[in-house]
Amino acid sequence: MLDVLTLRPQPLGNPLEAALEAFLLSREAMRCSPKTLEHYRYTLGSFAEHLAAQGVTEPRAITPHHVRAYLVALQRRGLKDTTQHAHARGIRTWLRWLEAEGDIDASPMRRVAMPRLEQRIPEPFAPQDVRALLAACDRRNAIGARDYALCLTLLDTGLRAAEMVSLKVGDVDMRTGLCLVMGKGGKMRQVRVGAKARGAIVRMLGYRQDAAPGAPLWVTHTPHGTETGRGLTLDGLQSMLKRLGHRAGVTPCAPHRFRRTFALWCLRDGMDLHSLRMLMGHSSLAVLQRYLALAGEDVERAHKAHSPADRLLDEKG
Repeated sequence: MLDVLTLRPQPLGNPLEAALEAFLLSREAMRCSPKTLEHYRYTLGSFAEHLAAQGVTEPRAITPHHVRAYLVALQRRGLKDTTQHAHARGIRTWLRWLEAEGDIDASPMRRVAMPRLEQRIPEPFAPQDVRALLAACDRRNAIGARDYALCLTLLDTGLRAAEMVSLKVGDVDMRTGLCLVMGKGGKMRQVRVGAKARGAIVRMLGYRQDAAPGAPLWVTHTPHGTETGRGLTLDGLQSMLKRLGHRAGVTPCAPHRFRRTFALWCLRDGMDLHSLRMLMGHSSLAVLQRYLALAGEDVERAHKAHSPADRLLDEKG
């Protein structure tokens, strides 16, 4: 029988450190993903170090000034606006939790403005970029067939990188194209793989030595093209696309650029926002609004080129 004393947590340095560890434990109990837990530990650990340097050892001593000073320090380090915003979100979540737990009377973040994000819309692939990437895949061998199928599936589904590498043989219904994927936050959703991408997957599986249901859909190969049997990892997917992009003269070439392209091309072709949100696994429409703005620029350019009144005046004088 285990000694109860061995189960006691190690004593922490001060109440602030204890409060941070308690918060992280609460997130783990909520079944947050390892990536989310890592994000909280990194951002809040950095903030806690900043507080310690200011002599803050308990949650009630945290003031709005401490938070603002930390965010300014991040800005002066030249960190990207998205990184600054990620730190601020982590701090806001922790301080709200401390308030809910009764450790502080009110969150100092109530009086701190969130860092501003630049209103930029990432550049998607142009059609000629995708054609160049596909042309750079030699489908006469296993690696080229895999790369070709990967590009078409990324383009046709808008899957996140982690969702893509988690696919198994048999996940895609080759008759209907329907596929269940485990998305962000452990949420399941249904996507569809089009006929061309399904055809490319079938061709790829023809090179596989063991393509039994449940095996990784995307596998790695030795430099000589021999299948290893190991599934493609996130780093492997990134590296594979980077190499392909260099061969095709298309840079940057990364999974998320395919996802952005999927969103924009669907909007340009008339897909409604609600359907697109469901397919991409977003919890709200906020992210998609940026793509809608870019699609709006297409409309503006089209009107300038085809304005009936302007063209009539040009012709008639």
